[in-house]
Amino acid sequence: MKRITAILLAVLFILPSCIGCAEQAAYRREESAGRDKDSYPYIVRTPSAVWHLSKSDMDLLGEDAYCERLFSILDDMEADFAEARAALKGYISEDVPPVDIYTDFCNKAEASKAGDAFYRSLGNYIKLFKGWDTACACLLHEYVHYLTFHCAEPETQPGFWAEGIADYVSMYACKNRLSRSVNLGRDLSVQPPAMLEMAWDKTEGCLHPRLVWLGWAVIYARGYGVGQTYFAVKNEMVERTAELQDNPNPQDLTFYEASGMIAWLLETHGPETVFGNWDLDPEQMETVYGKAFPDLYRDWAVWNEEQCVLSGIIIL
Repeated sequence: MKRITAILLAVLFILPSCIGCAEQAAYRREESAGRDKDSYPYIVRTPSAVWHLSKSDMDLLGEDAYCERLFSILDDMEADFAEARAALKGYISEDVPPVDIYTDFCNKAEASKAGDAFYRSLGNYIKLFKGWDTACACLLHEYVHYLTFHCAEPETQPGFWAEGIADYVSMYACKNRLSRSVNLGRDLSVQPPAMLEMAWDKTEGCLHPRLVWLGWAVIYARGYGVGQTYFAVKNEMVERTAELQDNPNPQDLTFYEASGMIAWLLETHGPETVFGNWDLDPEQMETVYGKAFPDLYRDWAVWNEEQCVLSGIIIL
């Protein structure tokens, strides 16, 4: 009897750790056989991605801490990526191969000075900078670029279409679990209190991506950003002048405005028109949508105000 009791106690002691191992069993770390194995000695495969683990980043953060955080986000990543593919179904390949993802939290790449992440179409991979929180905030957006550039024919036109659709899918169409988990990568201590209150998802206990994007789109559409400099969808810094406010150009919009316009165009014209023409020169939108871009922008701005009111976002 004593022996049986001892065995039972041993099983109960081991069981929790076995359960923890089982949760990680779906993904495992393997040694890399690639040419860059000195810099990226390990890979982790999931159905949607191949992660290349940076030796420099593991040295920076600690190997255990780096890997623990990676494994903790993979289920949410898979759910987010699946939702993105569903949102674009019929306009991307039926069989989407896993995307290569690299981390560069040491910010060795020159591109890290200009942004938080990128999808590089030339090499067909995603690279993430600055740390896990930033990676979680950016990853779904970059994955949508992978879908609309590498897995679509024709691919999206850079600028308004590519960035607007990437932000629409990640901030409007999908739940975006990863970005929610880090409150969209924003420092809550410096966010406007009113925006925090209105855009807070009380059920999930985090910022709601769509509500935040609606609110900031109103701010720019009303002209409150005139005189300010911001990062535009053409991936350059732009000053919001009064002239630009009165005569908006598609490539000079904020990501908030461009993604909001995609949401509005989808509601008013349908996905066949919008996604079916995402290679259209945005300067020629009148040929498909029947109005010059500034007029389309003004129509969207009215819709966006209405969406804010319906969603409880009141910008004075």
